[in-house]
Amino acid sequence: MSDPHRPEHYGGYQPDQQPYQPPYQSPYQPYQIQYQQASGYQAADTKPSEVLIIGIMAIADAVISGLSSLFWIITICGIPFGIYSIVVAVMAGMYAYKLLSNPPQPVQPNKTLAILQIVNIITGNVFSLIFGIVSLVLYNQPKVQAYFAYRNGQPLPPHQYQPPPF
Repeated sequence: MSDPHRPEHYGGYQPDQQPYQPPYQSPYQPYQIQYQQASGYQAADTKPSEVLIIGIMAIADAVISGLSSLFWIITICGIPFGIYSIVVAVMAGMYAYKLLSNPPQPVQPNKTLAILQIVNIITGNVFSLIFGIVSLVLYNQPKVQAYFAYRNGQPLPPHQYQPPPF
């Protein structure tokens, strides 16, 4: 009989020893890990407050631009402004519907709509200008970029990815 504490038996098989079981690790899910690490909150289905703000501003802009278009269409000389305002109102309404729908739909950040909202100042719609500027600022937030990347199944840009801590 040999002494189990002798150095030549270290790491060798012992008859009463259980086989090695590696600890359980969940399968690697790159987009969800990137999204959770970059966003800083737990639930993947929860929209960041910034995304909700963008959606609410789009609804408000659709209503205000729609009313503005009615005003401009009533005046004969302002028909081109009214048509432009209607286009902005329809685009904002459709985007808000997609952004706030439940279950969420894959949707990209609509920077074109934000630019059209800014240009809508030609109709005298100051609210649309403010909503467009705030939307562009919110689209550049890391949480919002991570949310849209996760929703569309795209990886984040490399400068935003933070590997999970081990």
